[in-house]
Amino acid sequence: MSDLLTEVGRFRAWADAEYAVPPDQRGGEWECDYGSWTDLRAAVLAFVAARPFDSWSAEELRAVLYAIARDNEIEYLARQVRSRHPDTFVALAAAAIGGDEPNARWQLAEGLGQLRRAGGEEERLLLALARDGHEYVRRRALGALARLGSPAAEGLALAAWDRPDENQEWARMMALWALHRIESPHLSRLLDEAERDPRQYLPGYAARVRRGEVDP
Repeated sequence: MSDLLTEVGRFRAWADAEYAVPPDQRGGEWECDYGSWTDLRAAVLAFVAARPFDSWSAEELRAVLYAIARDNEIEYLARQVRSRHPDTFVALAAAAIGGDEPNARWQLAEGLGQLRRAGGEEERLLLALARDGHEYVRRRALGALARLGSPAAEGLALAAWDRPDENQEWARMMALWALHRIESPHLSRLLDEAERDPRQYLPGYAARVRRGEVDP
């Protein structure tokens, strides 16, 4: 068995022993308690460096995505794979779509935007991720598309604004940022609406956007 599968197996065994509930019922940042992150990260990066993506087994692919997903607080694995192996990173993003690791998908979406390659496979994948079943994945994909200057960013931002969701306040903040980034004519109207919103954080964020106090 490869070091990758061994180390991922060790993490799974630890998680099952320490957090005997389904992953979606575990508290935030629970993965940070793991004591052998150095070994797990080294095994993942060594595997990615040594093996062409098209030679990976289904089990190895799941193991890499699982490790990236569990590394969601630090995002070290996603950043390192993107910087060292950008083509593998794009292939991983394609393989992750429709899977069961949303914490990998949002990191991959963010990384696709950081590659700054508009009009190609990265943008196509981001368009798929922007329609993901998880709001946070959609949110990060929208931000990446706006960063790329994608023509689709405006329509997706407007759709996010109107889509009911328990996290809609945060989705609306990203919509405002995206519209600000692409200099959309719709921004002023939505800023007016946001500043009247009764929720806790959206009005203040809208005021910051209007004053130009958010990152471009």
